[in-house]
Amino acid sequence: MNTITENNLTWIDIEKPTQKDIDWLKKNFNFHPVTLSELIPSSQREKVEHFNDYLFLVTYVPIFNEKKRTTTPLEVDFLITRDHLITVHNEPLEPVKNFAKKCLDKQELKNKYFGPTTGHLFYWLNEEFLNFAERQLIHIGKNIQRIEDGIFKSLKRDMIREISMIKRDILDFRIAIRPLRRIFESLNNKAIKFFKDETDLAVYFSDLLGDYEKVWNEIDNYTDTINALENTNANLLNDKTNAIVKTFTILSFITFPAMLIATILQIDTKTNPIRDMPYDFWIIFGLVALTVFVMWLYFKTRKWL
Repeated sequence: MNTITENNLTWIDIEKPTQKDIDWLKKNFNFHPVTLSELIPSSQREKVEHFNDYLFLVTYVPIFNEKKRTTTPLEVDFLITRDHLITVHNEPLEPVKNFAKKCLDKQELKNKYFGPTTGHLFYWLNEEFLNFAERQLIHIGKNIQRIEDGIFKSLKRDMIREISMIKRDILDFRIAIRPLRRIFESLNNKAIKFFKDETDLAVYFSDLLGDYEKVWNEIDNYTDTINALENTNANLLNDKTNAIVKTFTILSFITFPAMLIATILQIDTKTNPIRDMPYDFWIIFGLVALTVFVMWLYFKTRKWL
């Protein structure tokens, strides 16, 4: 449990909560038992609940796993009173550590974040989360650029699996961040009622929704881009496959008559006109070569080659 206090406001961060932490919250705050029961285990669904003297929010932060190459949502619970902001999460979070470091390293930022209400503190912390989410998209952009380069470097078949991996990552990111829209929209109504004396908070919460839209639009652009690249890759593969099939088909039509003539002239019969003639091999060879040339010339004049 980490605590930072400034301007009569306190931020308490609880990582990997235990029953001892829950008991401490029960003893020091007037939280409803149902609320506390949702902290261990996690709630598993987003929500914004308005009680008489506190707000309870369940949000998610998208976390990219480099080994699995997937994005998973990590739950963060918020308990907001008039003078306390409490965050609860089961795993270490980079944006939480970054925010705490900024508060401890720079007094001017600490004064900025902690005031005048816990609603403002909540805003600045969620700005850190949204900035972190936007940075998480950088790897997707780099992977898409690598896919684009690979497609036009004749690595089309190798790109099929890579495209599928990126599409899965984008889908996971969308699933992880989608609940934030409903949370911020609901927060705009319930938080304003809770902080009824702070009319400027409506602007802050609207700004959160606007920043969320920026992240969502970016992931939408990546979705459109990877879909377009997938179609391009598929079209180029089809063109290459069709070209190969066309080449083999033409070769078959060119060589088939020649092989047919050679086979017929090799039949061991008394009436075979080539049999026992001088240079019979070269006669057959010449006929085959002439047939191949005629067929090639025919395909060429028809512009099939």
